[in-house]
Order: sequence, then structure tokens, then C-alpha cells
Amino acid sequence: METLDQVPSFRRLRAFEAIAASGSVSAAALELRLSQPAVTQSINLLEAQMGARLFERSQEGSFLNESGTIFRRRTKRFFAQVVGAVRSALGDAQREDPELVARKLGGSQTRAIMAIWQAGSFRAAAQKLGLSEPSLQRPARQLERLLGAPLYRRSATGLAVNERGADLARRLALAIGEIISGQEEIGAARTARASLRIGVLALAPRTLLATATHALLQAFPLHKLEVVEGPYQKLAVDLRDGAIDMMYGALRTPPPFDDLCEQDLFEDPYSIVCRRDHPLTKLDRIGAKDLAACQWVFPTEGLPRRVVLNELIEARNLPAHVQIETSCLATIVALLTTSDRISLLSRWQITLDGHADLARVEGVRIPHQRRFVGLTTRSTWLPTPVQDAFLLALQRAAEAVRDASDQSRNAGQSARTGKMAGHGGLGSPPLRSQT
Repeated sequence: METLDQVPSFRRLRAFEAIAASGSVSAAALELRLSQPAVTQSINLLEAQMGARLFERSQEGSFLNESGTIFRRRTKRFFAQVVGAVRSALGDAQREDPELVARKLGGSQTRAIMAIWQAGSFRAAAQKLGLSEPSLQRPARQLERLLGAPLYRRSATGLAVNERGADLARRLALAIGEIISGQEEIGAARTARASLRIGVLALAPRTLLATATHALLQAFPLHKLEVVEGPYQKLAVDLRDGAIDMMYGALRTPPPFDDLCEQDLFEDPYSIVCRRDHPLTKLDRIGAKDLAACQWVFPTEGLPRRVVLNELIEARNLPAHVQIETSCLATIVALLTTSDRISLLSRWQITLDGHADLARVEGVRIPHQRRFVGLTTRSTWLPTPVQDAFLLALQRAAEAVRDASDQSRNAGQSARTGKMAGHGGLGSPPLRSQT
């Protein structure tokens, strides 16, 4: 419930925006229909919350200083996203101007629907916030009346948000993320909050991630990174919800949601892998009969690697008996290093992350669409300087991987007199991976 503790006062933010636009407390008070002392108090409280002055005050007026300029970039994005959230919640039959409705929205209403969305029900949200259910229901129902649309439904766990309510809460959470980023950018981030939250997929090369992490923390030693691993679908949802800032690993072009975008870092094709002293590593040529003599560690059904392996088995007419099926990388490595089993992993998972006990099986072509490792982010995401520094560090680390890949490719072409053996971008169709 961390984000709930950081829901800002909408009144203070509106006062900030009004003064920033007009350069005058009196003009802002007139626009907001508040007294000048009330507007001044809102700004003083906001500056105390930010831990920095936002305006330079003089007889000529109040003008943004460097911190204020940084923060206004975030508040403008915040208000634009709040309006977008309201517009989406109003739907096609909009009886009121979304901007006018958004101006009536307050922090207590936002906190209420976000708490219900995150906790799963009114009852659980009230317990998390330390409130009675009636105290939570008041702002929650006020929001419903403000929008003139149902936001809640009965479920097995009690009263919860419906689809419209969940989308509204998610969009509002992303808007609040702008204010939190603004706090970080002017040096007022809370020490308990990670400056960067990265979702990592199972086969993503960790050495590359570690290299970028070391570079970032050398430049920003007081900041903190949070790295979480999970399956693609869960991390994609977490990314949309703002629970993580980016997802690192194999791209699935196109991403499952329209508001996500992808950036290639390097190509990472699949390879057959085995223990280093496996009988296959001693053969000059490997045929279907050699592969048929081996038992596979199968990826879990539904994973992209399973689809590719199934196609390989069918194309080579190999035995398809499944004895072991797992998506756990540590389990796969343990099974391979203690037996003559073979499996399918990404090339750089072995080469870059340096599993010393494992080897790639050379000379076996694995047809599949080109597979890229990269970053997935929200299309509207505006990274902070710390996040930008990490992106640059990761890109530089990826350049080294691409250079190594080019050298390996050239060496392979020379050794095979220009003939392709195995998939790695050599003569592969220019397709993006669905893996």
C-alpha cells in the first residue's frame, strides 16, 4: 500500500500549478476562489512536503526556481493523466467535460478507490487503512456520484471495484507516480522507496543487469534498486499498474497492451544445452539419431521455448515423451549438470552468464523467429535522471554483448566457410520474436 501513503493533496498541487502559470499568488487565489492566505498556506505545506522551495518570491510575484521548474513538468503530466483517467471512466456517453469533473476530484476519493483496487475489497481496504468501512465508503461513493457511473460490484470477497473502477484506479496510480518521481528529482525521495523497480524475466541474462546496476550505484550510491523476477504476463500487468518501472528480458513483439513499448538491446537465440562433458560435445556431427538417444528437460507447457522445442522434436521426428517439465532455471541447470539430459535455453544465458558446468550443443539448427532481449516500458513513461542513467548503463553493457556476438558470428562463418549452422541471426528471416 506504499503508493497510498504518497497520494498528494490535490488542493496543494492545484495551488502550485495556478501560481506557476500566473506568477502571482493573488491571481491564483482568484482563479481557485480561495483566499490568498489559504493559497500561501497550501504552497508552504507543499514545499515542506517536497523538502525544497519551489518559488522565488519578490514584489513582482512568485516565479519557479530550478526545483519548481522540475516539479511543474511532473504536475502537468499528473493533471493530464488525471483528466485522461476521468475521461476513460466517463466512457463514450460523456455528459460532462472531463476537465471540469477532474477539477472536483480530491485526494481522499483517489486514495479510497486505489485502496479498494489494491486490497481487493472494501473490507480489506478499510483494514489496511485502519478505517471503518463507512469511513471508506463515503469518499468511494462520492467519486461514483461525481462520475455518474458505477465503479463497484459484488464479488466473493465482498464489494470490490468493477472493470471501470479498476481502470480508473490504475490510471490514477500512474498519475501519482509522476508526483513521486518529481519528489525524487528534487531530492525529496523517501529512503524506503526504491528509485528504480525492475521486473526480470526468467531467462534474462543477469550479468548484463548486474553490470548496469554496478555502474548506476557507483554514480548514485544513495539510491536503491528493487529487482523482482516473475512470469511475463504478471510483470506486464505490474508494469501497466506502475508497480514496476520497466521489464527486462525477451521481448514479445507486439507487447500484450497498447500502452507498452519495447526497445531491443541484443539478439539472444535459443540453443540446445547440456553438461560440459556430455557425449554430444564429443561428436563432430550430430544427427537426429544422436538427439533421439537423449532425454529432454522440457520447458513448461505454454512457454515460448516449449513451442520451439515441440516444433524441433516434430521436425526431427524425435521421441516426445515428457518425463520432466519445469520453468525454473535453477532446476534446469541442476538436472542438466547431474545427468545426460539436454534442454533448450537462450544462447546468452549460457555464454554471458557463464554457467561453467554447461555447454552449448553446436551444429544443430533450431529454426525459430528472431528472439531479442530488451526493455519493455510504458509508452508514456518519463524516466527520472536516475532511471535515465540506468538505461544508459544497460545500453552500454548491451553494446558490448552485441560486439561479442558479431565477433562470434564472424568466427563461426569463417570456420564453416560461410555455411550457417544453428539459428543466431545468420540467414534468419527478419521477424521479431513472439518468445
